[in-house]
Amino acid sequence: MFTAKTRWAVLALVGLFVALGAWSLSSAVGASPDDDFHLASIWCGAGDKPGLCEATGEDGHRRLLPGLVEAGCYVFEPAQSAECQLRNQIFSQTELIDSTRGSFTANYPPVYYAITSVFATSDIPNSVIAIRIFNSLFFMGSLIALILIAPRQLRISYFWMWALTIVPLGIFLIASTNPSSWAITGVPTAWMALYLFLTQSGKRSLAAGVLFLVQVFLVSGARGDAAIYTIIGSVLIGFLTWQRTKSFAQKLILPFTASLISLYFYASSLQSTVASSGMTSTDGEAPRTALGVLAINLVQLPELWVGAFGFWPLGWLDTQMPALVWVTISGIFAAVMFLLLRGATKRRAITLLGLAAILYALPLYVLQKGLNHVGEQVQPRYLLPLIVGFAAIACLKFAETKPVLSSLQSWVILAGIAIANALALYVNTKRYVSGLNNGTGVSLDANVEWWWNIPLSPMTVWILGALGFAVAISAGFKWILLQQDKPETLVTQNFLV
Repeated sequence: MFTAKTRWAVLALVGLFVALGAWSLSSAVGASPDDDFHLASIWCGAGDKPGLCEATGEDGHRRLLPGLVEAGCYVFEPAQSAECQLRNQIFSQTELIDSTRGSFTANYPPVYYAITSVFATSDIPNSVIAIRIFNSLFFMGSLIALILIAPRQLRISYFWMWALTIVPLGIFLIASTNPSSWAITGVPTAWMALYLFLTQSGKRSLAAGVLFLVQVFLVSGARGDAAIYTIIGSVLIGFLTWQRTKSFAQKLILPFTASLISLYFYASSLQSTVASSGMTSTDGEAPRTALGVLAINLVQLPELWVGAFGFWPLGWLDTQMPALVWVTISGIFAAVMFLLLRGATKRRAITLLGLAAILYALPLYVLQKGLNHVGEQVQPRYLLPLIVGFAAIACLKFAETKPVLSSLQSWVILAGIAIANALALYVNTKRYVSGLNNGTGVSLDANVEWWWNIPLSPMTVWILGALGFAVAISAGFKWILLQQDKPETLVTQNFLV
């Protein structure tokens, strides 16, 4: 017979799966940023496949299914639904066409594309859904592993680090085919797994070390910037947990080895050229000066941080979120972070200050190298893994004996996050089903121009997704509270550093 804790845990997991499933269905094939590039890379991720990905004999070229190249017929037109996919019948065309859009010359590390290519078939829509669900399950598996390995006192920290940062950009990308899905999941998971490895001993430390290595390998094999983020995390967590003991020094061998893996993936991909040359500058404008660009970016850069909470549009930056979404999430995040910084240990405060400096200096550097302004090239999704990592370190304070938030405050915050998620999911779904701002009414079923070939209607999926997310965070929080009522003896004493 299930105990109360087990029932809450199962309810939370079911709700989370339903919520991620709804986000997986909320957008059409090709909806995540640069999806034509990433879909082509996935279909070619395991090498040439007859009828799916074929070499042309010319470097940087592949012959691909038209549905991979032309799926984004609706991008940059938010009032236009994804109906053009059905009208043009692009997924029924089987004659391959030539394309240069893809990681055909080691533009990105190969691991993500190789693994997800397992799902690539001639049935592009069903393959895309399968990849989105797989990436969602990767997030859920990573979260479950981290929660189970952690001491009970720390589980509330890991709950809040995701609750405060996942809406709306995080959950949209996690349930997408974009390699940023793995970066957002894996970078903060790796950081916190390393934290457990360095502060615990015995089986718990060993399990955390294995989780850390797995996450580093996968995320470094997904994006070059994620590889660098794992190295940054190793340095920060190493400083945060530093002990002048032989056993601690021996443990540092693991993050050092992991950093070599990350460096290999970073150096072997073309993303490494960003560090030396920046990103492509905008053409067709008056020449820019380094000082002028710097002056503008110094004051505009925080826009990238708020962009992760919905200030920037989703998709191909063409699905604008209502103000209520980004104001709610960014306001909650700022307020809770402010509370968490109060009374933080000196070492944790220094670590957070250093990470804040990185969040400012790193995008500023890349923008400056390419003489780009904020809003060009560098996107909030590139910084989101670091933002979640910042929240993860700050949320360690939740594990202390003295409560950070009252019960009422916690439930109000969770309600705000659930409402913001429901609104974001609604707008994102409507954008592809019938288009935005075209007078189609409130019901998502009123004017369905595009939808998946499934028995559930858009409105039904939205309702299930909104309720599923609300159930997930509510039941998850309730489960966490039950854990806190039963403290356990830790194998190390000073794990809250």
